[in-house]
Amino acid sequence: MGEAGWQARGVVKGQASGAALVSQTALSFLGDLDIRSGRVVGRSSDLLGESVAGRVLVLPASRGSAGAWRFLYQLKVHGTHPAALILREMPDPSVTQGAFLAEVPVLVAPEPGFWEALRSGEALQVDGTTGRIARG
Repeated sequence: MGEAGWQARGVVKGQASGAALVSQTALSFLGDLDIRSGRVVGRSSDLLGESVAGRVLVLPASRGSAGAWRFLYQLKVHGTHPAALILREMPDPSVTQGAFLAEVPVLVAPEPGFWEALRSGEALQVDGTTGRIARG
């Protein structure tokens, strides 16, 4: 799709927008995030200290745990959830379940140029129904 946007596979339906928060490391919703603040507290993450609240969280992968869905849902309850998730590969089922319950769109496997072109802080609009990712 080029400069205007990219195509990905929609996994959890819905539309969202927000500033991209790009990580080069996997993130666990169980243990790497503080639910009340939305801040990354996991020391293995390159996003340590950043807040995921309202951001389009761009990750290579999620690190799985059967309880991850509860944490993602609790982020929604506290208003500290990410606006959307974009991953290189399918998240583990618990993250997908949590995203569905929290109404957080999830997209996976964007076109190859996406990873090279995207920078943290860029405004994105995502559509988990169509799989479209657009700047702006």
